[in-house]
Amino acid sequence: MQTVIIGLLIPFAGTALGAACVFFLRKDLNNNVQRALTGFAAGAMLYVVVEEFIENVAL
Repeated sequence: MQTVIIGLLIPFAGTALGAACVFFLRKDLNNNVQRALTGFAAGAMLYVVVEEFIENVAL
C-alpha cells in the first residue's frame, strides 16, 4: 500500500511544483525559454501517446 501512495504522490508533487513555477515565473521567463519548455512538454506528450498506441496495438 505504501508503494502505491508513493507512486501517486511523486507525480502529483512534480506536477504541482512545475505548475507553481510556471505560475509564479511566467513574467520573468524569456520568450525563447517559454518556447523551449513548451516544445519539451509537447515532445513528452507525444512520447506518451505513441507509447500507449504501440502498447495497445501490440496486444
